[in-house]
Amino acid sequence: MSTWRSRSFWLGDHPYSPGERLVGDTTADVVVVGGGFTGLWSAIHAKDAEPALDVVVTEAEVVGFGASGRNGGFAMTMVGRNIHDLARKIGDERARATHLGMVDSINEIERFAADEGIDADITHPGNLTVSNGPDQDVRIHQDLDAAARLGLDDFRLVERNELRELVHTDRLRVGHLEEHCLLVDPAALARGLRDAARKRGVRVYEGTPADAIHDVDGRVEVRTPSGTITAERGVIATNAYAHAIPEIRRYIFTIYAYITLTEPLRDDQWSRIGWEGGFGIEDKRVFVHFHRPTADGRILWGGRDAPFVSSGPDPRFERDPRIFGRLEETFRWNFPQLEDVRIEHRWAGPVCGTVNVMPVVRLLGRGRVLYALGYAGHGVGPAHLIGKVVRDELLARAPAYGGLPFTTKRPVPLPPEPLRRLFLEGSQRILLRGDNRDGAPKGPLERLALKVLQ
Repeated sequence: MSTWRSRSFWLGDHPYSPGERLVGDTTADVVVVGGGFTGLWSAIHAKDAEPALDVVVTEAEVVGFGASGRNGGFAMTMVGRNIHDLARKIGDERARATHLGMVDSINEIERFAADEGIDADITHPGNLTVSNGPDQDVRIHQDLDAAARLGLDDFRLVERNELRELVHTDRLRVGHLEEHCLLVDPAALARGLRDAARKRGVRVYEGTPADAIHDVDGRVEVRTPSGTITAERGVIATNAYAHAIPEIRRYIFTIYAYITLTEPLRDDQWSRIGWEGGFGIEDKRVFVHFHRPTADGRILWGGRDAPFVSSGPDPRFERDPRIFGRLEETFRWNFPQLEDVRIEHRWAGPVCGTVNVMPVVRLLGRGRVLYALGYAGHGVGPAHLIGKVVRDELLARAPAYGGLPFTTKRPVPLPPEPLRRLFLEGSQRILLRGDNRDGAPKGPLERLALKVLQ
């Protein structure tokens, strides 16, 4: 546990004392493996529904150690790649229900943090999605068309002149602004959820890795170096780290998201770029750029390259200077007027993806263990809604939101090795090449890949 503070700016920015480790064997009604947003929200929702339920959460490092503490801090409504893609995959009716469920979740996260006194620098400025090229223009208008068709009133078109008033850069062509997006300090939110869960009686053990999970004789056993947890039901909420489980690994893959963070900007530096609205920004590349201001006046700039890691989460992929250099290059390209602003922090984190870019909640085999994962880098908001789905599955309740794709849409298996690696690395090269040549003539494979996505 000695290096967790260095895994991201968020994890090291404020003092934090990890909770107790498990010592000895124990029993529970539900054991949750993973102390990120999915695991903590699942525990909180389950306890709020059934206060007598005995719930244990076990985390290998500290809460928020994985993707929950290393992301950009965007709590978005996005499920899948975008609202157009969601409707294309599951139909208009279910896409509308899913989006409205996510709007509820975004608002509930904000209220919950206020009610619980969680100081996670939460703002509700909305998200501006922008285009840097012709292919991205198409995707902007596809989202707007889908939102209008679904009767959603929280998206609006932002033309080029208005874009340049909102953010002073010549690189933006067109965009849409969605009002339902929070910006948060994700590590602070995860720590606040830990405290909220413990206040409800959930036992949260940090520094307690799960070495094995067994579903035997109608019971779930989670074995750790310091004891075994035996429970009626289990939840695997480890996202990319579920790569260690072969039955899950066939449906997921790991990429690494890279992030840079500037020093705090002076007032005169902020005045050069505007951005008074304080909203998050994400572009319409396949491998997106995302950027946002922080509470202490920095600019977080992430995305672009996202290397595929066939072995699953691996800390050797967290510090690639070439990728950080390419990311800083796009920051300088977008904001040349900030040539005097230093990049002060750099980090990366594992992202769990699925072939259809859709989170999934399913039983492991036919037993008593659920797994919930696969956010493709947009899990801060959806993890709250997924936690409700997990709660309803655990308690055999009628779903709070019927027909959501997390349980109704089957995950797509990947081929076995070595085809798995060839497929993923080849697809990534094709899509990155298309991103880097947006609007330029493309080869047949790039055109096919983009047609499938659009």
